[in-house]
Amino acid sequence: MATGDALVSPARSLPVASRIFYIPELLHLIFSFLDKESNVSNACVCRFWSDIALDAVWKEVDDMIHLFSILKPVLMNMHGTYEFVDIPGVSDWARFHKYARRVRCLRFNSDSVQGEAEVVLDEVARTRTSFEILPNLRELVWTCHDLSDLQRCLLFLHGQLKYLTVSMWSEPGKPSPLLADICARAPNLHTLKLHIKDPDMQLFGQIQLVVRNLHYLRKIVLPEFHFTSEVIQELSRMPNLGVIEFQHDLAMGPGNPKNVERFAPVLTHGAFPALYDLNLTARIDDLERFFQDPFAPVNITTLYVNSYAKHSAAEVRSFLSTLSQECKCLSRLHVILLNKEINQTPCTEDERLSFFTLQPLFSISNLTWFEVMHKYPLRITQDEIEELAMRLPSLEALELNPEPLFTRKPTLDLEALLPFTNHCPKLRYLGLFMHATGFEVPSARASFKPFHALQVLNVGTSTVESPKAVAAFLSLLFPPWCRLQFGITWTGRGTIEHRSLDLNTLVELSEGVDPWEEISTLLPALIQVRREEWERTRALKEEVEDLRIRTRLVRDTAEGPPRDSCIIS
Repeated sequence: MATGDALVSPARSLPVASRIFYIPELLHLIFSFLDKESNVSNACVCRFWSDIALDAVWKEVDDMIHLFSILKPVLMNMHGTYEFVDIPGVSDWARFHKYARRVRCLRFNSDSVQGEAEVVLDEVARTRTSFEILPNLRELVWTCHDLSDLQRCLLFLHGQLKYLTVSMWSEPGKPSPLLADICARAPNLHTLKLHIKDPDMQLFGQIQLVVRNLHYLRKIVLPEFHFTSEVIQELSRMPNLGVIEFQHDLAMGPGNPKNVERFAPVLTHGAFPALYDLNLTARIDDLERFFQDPFAPVNITTLYVNSYAKHSAAEVRSFLSTLSQECKCLSRLHVILLNKEINQTPCTEDERLSFFTLQPLFSISNLTWFEVMHKYPLRITQDEIEELAMRLPSLEALELNPEPLFTRKPTLDLEALLPFTNHCPKLRYLGLFMHATGFEVPSARASFKPFHALQVLNVGTSTVESPKAVAAFLSLLFPPWCRLQFGITWTGRGTIEHRSLDLNTLVELSEGVDPWEEISTLLPALIQVRREEWERTRALKEEVEDLRIRTRLVRDTAEGPPRDSCIIS
């Protein structure tokens, strides 16, 4: 008769080489990389594999109807509504629990469900045998367009839930009753992400509920334009909040830019005790005053700033200077200036950013990631690029306005890449706006280093004169895994109105895409050819060195021992 240990794992009776397939931690890791169909097959191999494979199969559930079909078969009736063929009983729930305890993440999106699920969910709520339907659920994503569908997400809330993404509705001037239920049923949330469909929805009351009840909240994510002065003021009281983030995804809600036209939260002593990552949309001058406040969150390590207002280069430099003085721990800085009004006259020079504008960055000692985005090209010379690379050798990502909307005044060519190969060995992401010709650099420099860590080169709206020559030069610098990125992201930020570009500008920018597509197609083959050429050269050098050593040995042997040596027979 088999012992209890044998039922747990048959590894003891197997050859040593086969025992690795019965190490639970290793199987969990392997199965995590496989698709659902493969893990269904793995669950049929043996009892030991079955338990681990089923964990992988049911860890993340995107089809709620498929999950509840385990209780009783589910069919769609003639009205397009899902319903059970029979009422689930106690024995059905006992069988369901075997799978329910494996679910860690549940996602529901009313747009992806072919029929209505409310009848099934109501039957689940009525017949369940325990309060926690999915007892080990850690993440719930529930997005829908109907308030009745939204209220049914309460079925899955419990004290173990850590991550929640949910849509929000409320009556004008009143907090959403749903949020009060969320705070009561899931008080230990770490991350809260809210989809807000009404751009004029007042969040102050809802945020007050969050501050008073979700004491363990570490991250809050809202659509853009919802982090107003009042909201930031309330969030500053949360003891464990580490991340304040907004997203540009219109599916989360459009937002109203008027909400952040003025940004002046009133902070008190002890504000933001745990904050390290902050995203804000506001005017640059308002943000400068915010960080000059004696209770400002100066210990942040990441700052992402959006502004849709028109700013001069002097205002941007002043803001960067304030950050360099106040935020000594800053390691990631994104300054995104999204005003799109282009003036063709020379008076735009006071708006155009320059190397002088960016000089305060040199005082931020921990800076490893910097991004700036502006409608006009950055005014910077090759010597200044060299100085920037030398002064910031720890950079891992740098985007120096690679996609300006006005593309007629480039100041750099492909030679601008070389200082970063020499001085920034950790650089993984680089974005530059250049006029790429492919001829200047090889004639200027006889030899140069390739990038060793670079993963992405973003050329944005850079112009190209000779695609084949540019591709040939880039193949000298690119590691095999590096990819070329080009085009614009202006149309993916802000409201629907902000995402539209002037037709003439859009046509001009789209014309510059084709040469970069050609270069992107040529690069993989050219990089492979360069790699093979380097390998042959290295092998030839090793062979030459070996021959040189052999020649030296032969010559030394032929000359015989020196005359003053002593030979003992």
